[in-house]
Amino acid sequence: MRHKLAALAVTTVVVGGSLAGATSASATVDPPAGGWDHTWTTTDAKQGGTVYVEEHGDVVQVCDTAADGVSPLVDVSYYNSTTNEWIHRYQLKAAGGVGSCASASASQGGAYDLPEAAQIEVVVWLNEVPDHASGHIYRNDH
Repeated sequence: MRHKLAALAVTTVVVGGSLAGATSASATVDPPAGGWDHTWTTTDAKQGGTVYVEEHGDVVQVCDTAADGVSPLVDVSYYNSTTNEWIHRYQLKAAGGVGSCASASASQGGAYDLPEAAQIEVVVWLNEVPDHASGHIYRNDH
């Protein structure tokens, strides 16, 4: 995670020539049938942002979970073992206030379809500056 935190504050994410899109979801996060594979929160006092990951289908959802006036963001990358480098895929922001969510999945194709068996890094933080970033790594489709 350390390799990216300094760059997050000044990085604008571009996917296919445009800013990475996100879809809105309801305030209630419905888990997949077997539950979420991973759930992580920001490290601020209110834990104002939560990211949910379902490996099958590469579903990533970030939600604003506190009325604190800031928006949670999630940054998704994977480790390319051939080139020995982290490759940034996309960023999501839950910008609609408490209860809002943004999500992406492999069904959207392109950057949202994460490589199988690769290490995936998910960093969640608040409000453009990664003051309360929480980084996590998992192997995709365990």
